[in-house]
Amino acid sequence: MVNYDSDPILQLEIEGLDYRIDAGKQGTALCVSTRPAGAWDWEYIAEAQWDAMGLRCKALARPLREHLTRALRTALEEAES
Repeated sequence: MVNYDSDPILQLEIEGLDYRIDAGKQGTALCVSTRPAGAWDWEYIAEAQWDAMGLRCKALARPLREHLTRALRTALEEAES
């Protein structure tokens, strides 16, 4: 269950779609959601895992997964500094 009222870990727009990543099950996973840019309602896509290599999720195409991985790494680095 994703609480869309709370702040996401990451939110960005890619090719006309908004994506957001939220903490999932008791903080042990990540939830990926999407919506058309400018829309209000989010649609849950899948649960993802974060490891040393990046974001892992079979439901996401590799180019999208790589884009989200880069953005998430940047967000985490900025949060640490």
